[in-house]
Amino acid sequence: MKQMILDILKALSIDNYIITEARRSSAELFFIRKKLDMRRMKDVTEYEVLVFNDFEQDGSKFRGASRVILFPGMDKANIEKALQEAYNAAAYVKNPYYELYRGEKEAVKEIPSKLAEHTLAQSAEIMASALFAADTRLDAWLNSAEIFVEKKHIAITSSTGTDVSYIKYGCNGEFVAQSKEPQDVEQYFAFSYDNLDTEALTEKAVKALNTVRDRSHAKDCPKAGEYDVVLSGEHVATLLQLYAARANASMIYPHYSDWSIGTKTQGDITTGEALNLTLMPSAPYSEDGIPMTDRLLIEKGELKCIYGSNRYCRYLGIEPTGDYRRGRLDNGTVKFEDMKKGCLYPVSFSDFQMDPMSGHFGGEIRLAYLYADDGVKLLTGGSINGSMFEKQGQLVFSLEKYKDASYEGPFAVRIPGVNVSGK
Repeated sequence: MKQMILDILKALSIDNYIITEARRSSAELFFIRKKLDMRRMKDVTEYEVLVFNDFEQDGSKFRGASRVILFPGMDKANIEKALQEAYNAAAYVKNPYYELYRGEKEAVKEIPSKLAEHTLAQSAEIMASALFAADTRLDAWLNSAEIFVEKKHIAITSSTGTDVSYIKYGCNGEFVAQSKEPQDVEQYFAFSYDNLDTEALTEKAVKALNTVRDRSHAKDCPKAGEYDVVLSGEHVATLLQLYAARANASMIYPHYSDWSIGTKTQGDITTGEALNLTLMPSAPYSEDGIPMTDRLLIEKGELKCIYGSNRYCRYLGIEPTGDYRRGRLDNGTVKFEDMKKGCLYPVSFSDFQMDPMSGHFGGEIRLAYLYADDGVKLLTGGSINGSMFEKQGQLVFSLEKYKDASYEGPFAVRIPGVNVSGK
């Protein structure tokens, strides 16, 4: 089908394009309690075609772009109509002109993963066993779960010579943990790994069951005021999105971010740790076909790299790097047990968010532990609300580590003086 698309593009005189062929195979398991309710295998192929339309208006040159999704089985007439409509639509997109990335033909790359050592169905069953290995108690259990193991073969072909492809495996899913005494409580959890991380999934399930059990017993709301707050796991990764977002060329070019190479990203670092953050590729190539490697983003709090898609990097006159969605933080000085002393430790939220524009973070608390002098108190309700711009020079990270498909680094961070609403 790719050749048919190429032939039609040529016939339509569409000279500039990027074709992404995505072949996805997956094994999917659906559980009610521990019982397998449904098993599903899927094989899907689709073609995403990004077409460019160059035009001038009032003496300015533009390069508009529009994309269309095509599927095997579509006839030639429908493909031709879809591509022509996309090309016409691109004429209304007034992106300032920029050079397209020029790549080469390279051999297919396969990202190493233990998931490749088994069939997709076998890997799904192995991860299911790891998940339910934690479900052995009476006070909390898993009432449903979905597990997906996927193999992706992505091929990127462009009009400027790029011809690259890669194979990647991944496992993701979600589950609901429940406890009924003394309150009936359910909580949702999600996971995503690039490898056969059975230990990590079992540990996540254990923590989820502990969380839902403790939430069932929690009745009191925290008192309103300021607390030293500890965040952990995926919530640490959410906080760090501030730095990845503000260093992206798509934020810097329109002046949403004023960062440049050498910027002290944390301002004045007082009692905290200076960040050492590295961008890591989640695939060998970007959507533009740009080869991706580890890139040092922040070293000792100082910005070392601006990154982004081909278009925005061209606008800034810097090397196109591709967009990154994965990071590694090389920090950590305090043991987690010591870090929690005297702190409020929210372990689950209704929705925890970070706004990279304002620097504000927060969320409604579903369960938190207050480590007071007279013991540990279970709390629920209220919310936290803080500003990273105010606190980023006072962050302290744990020695213990955490890893998933998008982040690896310290398991926890301690933030002083965070506003907490409550009773």
